[in-house]
Amino acid sequence: MSPSAQDAARRLQYGGGSSFGYITTTRSPSSFDSSDSSSSSDISSEPSKSSESGSLDSSDWNNVYPKLSAAIGSSMGPLTIWLILQALWAVVYNSKVVTPLGQDGTLDERIEENKIQHMEAQTDFHNNFFGCFSDKWVCLQGLCCPMVRMAQTNSVSGVCAFWETLWCWCCCSWLTLGLGPSCLVMWWRLRLKNIMKVEENIGYDFCATMLCPLISVCQMSTAVDSAMGYQTTGCCEYELFSYKNEPLYEE
Repeated sequence: MSPSAQDAARRLQYGGGSSFGYITTTRSPSSFDSSDSSSSSDISSEPSKSSESGSLDSSDWNNVYPKLSAAIGSSMGPLTIWLILQALWAVVYNSKVVTPLGQDGTLDERIEENKIQHMEAQTDFHNNFFGCFSDKWVCLQGLCCPMVRMAQTNSVSGVCAFWETLWCWCCCSWLTLGLGPSCLVMWWRLRLKNIMKVEENIGYDFCATMLCPLISVCQMSTAVDSAMGYQTTGCCEYELFSYKNEPLYEE
């Protein structure tokens, strides 16, 4: 065989039958190829993952508002019912108790006319803060219907009118989810002390009223009842008594 024939045979053997005689080889995938493919797949998946996390965050924030509104709605329902029941009770209580007690003048007017001796130089009412528990009917009224009991105390003492007190209490309860009346009670307490000439103790009054606002209402009510010369003996009942032997009053 001539050299030219041998060269042609070699080209046919290595070329795999290619008409052009190029040598073609197949190469198995290496570890570099797998790492390159995995890195490229990770890069392509990163935007999708970030977009998914962003959508989850936005969906979580979107769920906050329905949950918050549902929580507020669930608390506003019982509060509204409680205020309505107290308002209905106030209509009856005002006609049977508050209006008759106001016919002889308010506590403020009696003190100005020197019909009642004031409690000057005292830092608190004559009955201690938890002394209202000994007056069961005042305690029951103050704990179950604080709005009505506070309205009576304000009206009889001259701090604020009966229906104005109810209106302020209802508005503050609605706007602050029941927390606002504590601030009102604090202001009314200081006003009542000013009428009864009791020295203000703002630190004590603030802590007592903010921690136990209903007990503060009961204490104020008992103090005013005693100063006006009557005692609460039932839901819509009271009893006048002679108070000349009491150390706080004089005829």
